[in-house]
Amino acid sequence: MHSSNIISTIEHSLFELALCLKLSIEGIAIFIIAFSILRTIPKIIYSHKKPRSEDFYISIRLDLGLSLALSLEFLLAADIIGTAISPGWEAIGVLAATAGIRTFLNYFLQKEVKRIRTRKIGKTKTIFI
Repeated sequence: MHSSNIISTIEHSLFELALCLKLSIEGIAIFIIAFSILRTIPKIIYSHKKPRSEDFYISIRLDLGLSLALSLEFLLAADIIGTAISPGWEAIGVLAATAGIRTFLNYFLQKEVKRIRTRKIGKTKTIFI
């Protein structure tokens, strides 16, 4: 077997491994989103049976926001792996645009989560004199 055939076989194996890893990571991100939504739906239904509480909605938004931020991190990792297996200029451009958009979304999502968390903690603090 020639060394070029061995290298070609190794490259093909690495490509297949990276593709499987990318698809697995994307699957994890989809699972996180689906699980979070399935957990949120009963909470929303429950909220309509009781008087509406702002704290309850804040809690729902906080949980969902954290799950979405986590799934965005997984999707970004999958995109990076996808670019590693096909590093053409077009793929790099798509990664740069996608990473930029996802980072932008994640930044503002984290900011919103922090604001909600601070607001929630601020309401539950009790000051003792």
